Amino acid sequence: MSAEVQCPAGCGLMNYKTKRNMKIRVFDPLGYAMMIVGIPFIAAPDNLPFEFFTSNLIVNGGIGVGLLLLGARRASLVTTDLRCNTCNGVILESKSIDQKLKGDLLGLSENKAEYIRTALSSSTEESEHACPDCGEKMRHIRVPIEDGEHRSNPIAPDIVEDIQNLTTVSRTVEIDGCKGCDMLWFKKAKWEKLLSKDSTIILKK
Repeated sequence: MSAEVQCPAGCGLMNYKTKRNMKIRVFDPLGYAMMIVGIPFIAAPDNLPFEFFTSNLIVNGGIGVGLLLLGARRASLVTTDLRCNTCNGVILESKSIDQKLKGDLLGLSENKAEYIRTALSSSTEESEHACPDCGEKMRHIRVPIEDGEHRSNPIAPDIVEDIQNLTTVSRTVEIDGCKGCDMLWFKKAKWEKLLSKDSTIILKK
């Protein structure tokens, strides 16, 4: 995509902004090591297996919390995406789509990026916006989702076969996308943030 990208909504130029998403985990050995080391400091601060540290509960507890927070920060996803300062819309390009909408680390859930790309390819609904890269009209899709944090089983697939069995309220995320340029446009940043969460599942009709 070119250096200067116009907002699909016609607001003007968009800007590349780097953001850290603490709700998306990435493989970072040092980050996970810091979190593992921090657990004993919190679980048993007065009975540590390390002779170097004192039995001060407050100090050791603080060290444990600090290690957990630093480790979680290192193991979180950092991406650079196009954002509009006027309408707060977001564009995800190929790399960010794969990073933010991947399946879980254990491979138990379906890849959301693959689902959305397939839905865009089969969509016959034309968007009101043109792709800022190629100028062609984008396709429009509606993706029914649910935040998996509210489900009784935290290990659930992204594609749920029977939505009638769900007791929580689902929401719909609207996405415009260009298959040829492999980009997605979210006119509301909160939709992109919600869909990107590891705990968000896609409800298959």
